[in-house]
Amino acid sequence: MKSDQGVEWTAVQEELRRVLSQPVERLIVVEDQLLIPEAEGWGIPDSDRRALSERGLPRLPLFTARPQFGADPALVPNRAGPQERRLVNDGQRLYDLGFWGPRADSFVVGVVPGDGRVLCLLPAPVTAEDIPKVLRPYHAGLHKPAVSFFSSSVAQYVETAWRWYSAIRIIRRAGEPAPTAPEEAVVHHYDRLYGCVELIVDAARRLDPVGGVRVDAPESVWVELIRANSV
Repeated sequence: MKSDQGVEWTAVQEELRRVLSQPVERLIVVEDQLLIPEAEGWGIPDSDRRALSERGLPRLPLFTARPQFGADPALVPNRAGPQERRLVNDGQRLYDLGFWGPRADSFVVGVVPGDGRVLCLLPAPVTAEDIPKVLRPYHAGLHKPAVSFFSSSVAQYVETAWRWYSAIRIIRRAGEPAPTAPEEAVVHHYDRLYGCVELIVDAARRLDPVGGVRVDAPESVWVELIRANSV
């Protein structure tokens, strides 16, 4: 016979799988929908423009939208090394969609004119020298490029955002173990919680097989964001 906690987590996982597989239109919550009509003038595929102007993006605490006006892209990516140059061409500028994180220069979201790929931009690559000395021994070889892969298209980026938004709302219904809960119950809770987070990661990878599944393709920034901010 299952414990109450086991029944609760089973229900969470079942609903999570349902949300991650149903049409994205059913997941849109109008009250939290941020439409981007400015994208109508961008030089990207029609399907990407419609995704921003009709589906929009969910309002998330970590994301700040600042869509630029006009058809001329404004962001200048830092092509610091081979990883960056593999994703953007010399002299290429990107459309500014917004940024993740506390500062306007952290995890900037750029859209590539023409093909509509979505990239993550940093002012410069991040290495172990950029983190506190006490942490450097644990991050030897750290290298986060100034340009990273997000999604193969704006439409995929929008869909991933809405599915993650909906998934978080389901996960958080499970609550936290009581302060007096035995250690075994706490361990079980977090095992199931992180298992649910991996379901979201797997869904993000399936949505974008070009960037998320191929061995020779870069890992999407979505994976980092989902794992770090879903619990």
